[in-house]
Amino acid sequence: MLIPASPLIQSPVFFENTVIPDDFGLLCWNIHKENLKPNFLKQIRTWKKDHSLDLLLLQEARFSNRLTSLGGFPFVAAANLRLPFDYSGVITAANADPKTSRYHMTQAKEPLIFTPKNALITLYHFNDMASLMVVNLHAINFKSLAWYQWELARLFDILKAHRGAMIVAGDFNCWRKSRIKILGHFTGLLDLRYALPRKDKHVKKWFGFHLDRVYYRGVELTDIQAVNCRKLSDHNPLIARFAR
Repeated sequence: MLIPASPLIQSPVFFENTVIPDDFGLLCWNIHKENLKPNFLKQIRTWKKDHSLDLLLLQEARFSNRLTSLGGFPFVAAANLRLPFDYSGVITAANADPKTSRYHMTQAKEPLIFTPKNALITLYHFNDMASLMVVNLHAINFKSLAWYQWELARLFDILKAHRGAMIVAGDFNCWRKSRIKILGHFTGLLDLRYALPRKDKHVKKWFGFHLDRVYYRGVELTDIQAVNCRKLSDHNPLIARFAR
């Protein structure tokens, strides 16, 4: 298991001249490498229809150059781990083509497996050509508080120049009060608001702190919930709805 030489992978499926609708649904989920199984795709298609989803953000997902779409959506993926037959990392899929995409890999590496974590930054447009930046983040976990702070500071340096709407979501691995404080400083500098889910008892917790989170600015949150689906992952998905 090694760090991939080319971490960024984009699906061959494109939706030309498409945009994110002004009223859009988003799913955020640490899928624990279960997304290539048929029951995952069936569940995603059901949620896409039931919740009118336009953005899918997965962490700890599996993918390869042979994967053509994610539940029918074109995707961009950022790998942090090369497996025997495919890759693992973060995937952002959308009912629109990204205008730009880039990955941001941590300098810190997790112990034992010695692999970094990745963030995937994609830029989309609304109908009026205003921009929406989507940041799909799987934060560093089993490293010191100093490393956690340093990595969020590095990410902030990339995001701070964007002036439009922004969503930062994923598995933040914020499992202690000191990490929550650092995360609060990071999101505060970006003027991001925390989307507290209803049914938050289903949100993955560690030491009583929510790991999976959605932060936003420049759009209005109309709903967010945590959906109980432990049959596919040890994390439950967050499903949110936003409007402009």
